Amino acid sequence: MKKRAVRPRGEARRRAILDAAIELYAVRGFRGTGLAAIGERVGVSHAGVLYHFGSAQNLLHAVLEERDRRYATHFSRIFQEGGLNALRRLPEVARVNLESPGLAQLYTVLLTENLDADAPAHGYFLERRRHVHQTLCEMLASGQQRGELRRDVRVEEKADEIIAFMDGAQIQYLLDPERVDLLQLYESYVDGLLRELRFEVPSGVG
Repeated sequence: MKKRAVRPRGEARRRAILDAAIELYAVRGFRGTGLAAIGERVGVSHAGVLYHFGSAQNLLHAVLEERDRRYATHFSRIFQEGGLNALRRLPEVARVNLESPGLAQLYTVLLTENLDADAPAHGYFLERRRHVHQTLCEMLASGQQRGELRRDVRVEEKADEIIAFMDGAQIQYLLDPERVDLLQLYESYVDGLLRELRFEVPSGVG
């Protein structure tokens, strides 16, 4: 009976620590946030945080996994159709980020902290970039196969461009949210992207 009673409390405490880490990392970054500060936020000691996560790096990776879990449903819905429909839905990425500003900032702050190959989460961000790149390549290639997008488009280069836009747009918005309309920026970019990539039937044909 005691084990059954303790487990829910332990899970609740672990969840509270994870939530506190997400909030603090989004503002101070991983390097600027000690385990003691996270523990203080939820009323546990440094040792209490270690009890639940084992190390600071384990907590960092748990934060990144939680961020991915919260976003997974949204992003799979956006990209699953491929081709033109997926491109048209790219502004939904902006909407999701605007609805979850803390998670959006968390990702950007941690990404910039982990550009160096020796950084604790460098491997995670590198693998994620390559995964997103592959997803975008498949999305564009499916549009070509359906005859929606021009066959001469170099999908790998275009996928790099889209990633660069999304990361850059988010940084500009976080830096100057009063001047940068993230959703409008996405919509404008996608409008131009569609004009560039869409297969146009020559006049007089059909």
